[in-house]
Amino acid sequence: MKEEKDIISTALYQAEVGKMVLDYVGRLHPTIIQDAMERRAVRTLEAIRAVLEDGTRGGPECLEQVGALIALYHQELNVKIDRRSELG
Repeated sequence: MKEEKDIISTALYQAEVGKMVLDYVGRLHPTIIQDAMERRAVRTLEAIRAVLEDGTRGGPECLEQVGALIALYHQELNVKIDRRSELG
């Protein structure tokens, strides 16, 4: 029973924080958010380039590292991309 109350309290808290964030973000000019997203994208691409240019890593290890960086970036932004749909 206590776990259920904790879950409900947490959900209510998260919902309220979400409303506050949406309210704040709604007041921002769209370019502020776009600029922040672009900065994050550039940092991620720079990290991927550094991995690719690092001559100490082998092929599969390098690809795994880049895949992990891309997955982390998508997770941070909650972005869902299905590249397979682009092929067909």
